[in-house]
Formats: sequence, C-alpha cells, structure tokens
Amino acid sequence: MNFKRIRQIISGIAVLTGAASFSVFQYAICRKKKQPDVRRKKKWKPYLDFVLEEQKWVKRHHGRKQEIISGDGLKLRAMYIPRKNAKGIIICMHGYHSEVDIEFVPEVRFLWNLGYDILLPWQRSHGQSEGRYITYGVKERYDCRQWIRYANEHLGAKDKNVFLCGISMGCATVLMAAGLKLPENVRGIIADCGFTSPWEIIRHVVKTKYHLPPYPLLFFLDAICRIAAGFSLKDASVQEAMRKNTIPVLFIHGDEDRYVPVWMTYSNYEACAAEKELYIVHGAAHALAFSYDRKEGSRRIRNFIQRYER
Repeated sequence: MNFKRIRQIISGIAVLTGAASFSVFQYAICRKKKQPDVRRKKKWKPYLDFVLEEQKWVKRHHGRKQEIISGDGLKLRAMYIPRKNAKGIIICMHGYHSEVDIEFVPEVRFLWNLGYDILLPWQRSHGQSEGRYITYGVKERYDCRQWIRYANEHLGAKDKNVFLCGISMGCATVLMAAGLKLPENVRGIIADCGFTSPWEIIRHVVKTKYHLPPYPLLFFLDAICRIAAGFSLKDASVQEAMRKNTIPVLFIHGDEDRYVPVWMTYSNYEACAAEKELYIVHGAAHALAFSYDRKEGSRRIRNFIQRYER
C-alpha cells in the first residue's frame, strides 16, 4: 500500500474542501457590497408594478430613521412609519441579502392600515446597518429583542401591542428571538418561510446551489465562522426556540419554495409549544406568499393580529 500516495490524496481533499468552504463563507456569511434591486429580480416580475407603487408609498410616509447600538457595538438602523393613535407597533425583519423596501413592501401599507406603526430594521450586515458578517439569526435574535425594547422605550409602544413579522432569514430571526425573554407586550409573530437552523439551511444551499457534498465542508465552514465571525452554525435553532416559546405564531410558507424548503416550516410548526396556525400557499415561490395571494394573506394576517391584540 502506497501510504505516501494516500497522504497526498487526503491532503488534496483537505485543500479542496478548505477552498470550497472559504468560497461558501464569502458567499453565505459575508456582507454583500452591491445592494439588491427589485427590478432585477426575476421572481418579482409578475408583481413589479405593484411593488414599485408600494415603494413610493413607503418613501412618502416614513419618518425619521431610528438607530440602536447592538450588544457587540454595531450601529443598527431602521425605517419608521408612524401613524396617529396607533394600537402599537409591528416590527418587520427582512430576509437574507435583502432590503427593508423589498420583501415587506407589498404588505407594509396593509399592516399600517390595521392601525399600527411600522418599524423596518435593516438587519446587521445589510443596508444602512453596520456589520461584516451575517449570522442567520444567531446574533440577529438579540438585535430583534433590542429593537422591541427600543420601541417600548422610545416609540411609545410600552403599554401597547407589539407584533413581530419576519420573512426568510428575518423569519428565523424573530422565531429565534422568541426563545429569549421578550417584553410581555409582544402579542404574536407572523413567520413567513423561515428555515430551521443555520446549519440546515446552509447544508441545503451547499447541495442545491453548489452541488457539493455537505460533509466535511460544513465542518470546515463552521470552523471559519467561529474564527472569523465569532459564531457557530449550531449556536441556535428555530426548533429549540419554539419548544420553549409562549408567543402565538402564524406560520406561512409557499409550497413552490426552492430556496427554503417548505418542510422546514412544517418542522418549526411541529416544534412550537405556543398557540399556532399554519398557512401553506399553494404555488408561491420563496418569500412571495403574500404577493401571490394578497386577498387570502391579508385575511389570515388580519384575523391573527385581531385575535391576539389587546
């Protein structure tokens, strides 16, 4: 047996796996310099006129931008849309490599018309918020809790209703935040197409986008995340948070989602220990459930909020 040759093969595999892991790290974890534009995204084409009109509405109605400092010293900013005599505030967390005026824009005016102020934070490492690395909810869950506290202390929500909304990674953010101790006035969570954990979603992307075997690549990637970005892909999971959650949740997912598979929402729903509802939108792709069927989506969300507001 040629042990030297075996060592060379093993060494070559390790080098290739390390290089692939670093490539995935740059794509999946590092902040993107180029900002997304809804007009360049094919999936939004059927809804583009509506989305562009709603973006104009948001620009006309937003007030002064809000700012907090995260627990690890980052300046995090949010767009704020106030209204008179608001019942409370709805905090909407956008998805991965997205913006505050893309995924939530189709429903912002609808939510505002339900009688609520709207807060649209740029998640860390996105848009106008600082940060170099995206942590898939691990650190973002604490940012979410801080935005709730900020809304209570500075935006007049302390004795009013607070609802959390999240799409894609923003969904994972708000669901993981539910595993923390949140203020008592958080009445409910609207959770749209969230994944189960950072480890699971990146494993899925490695297989479907890169067409690579997840192992041992994920172990190399996790080591890079620990060293460079200060977190592990296994530091938090939605299912772990849901098992101790006490806040009602409306789970939403399109069954044509090819980015975050719908089985992840089914798993999160099953793990949820609080009152819960499940709304699967047949034919909707990733993050398009509300846009695909605005009438039914509006009905479901309105009923959920009215059921749990006080």
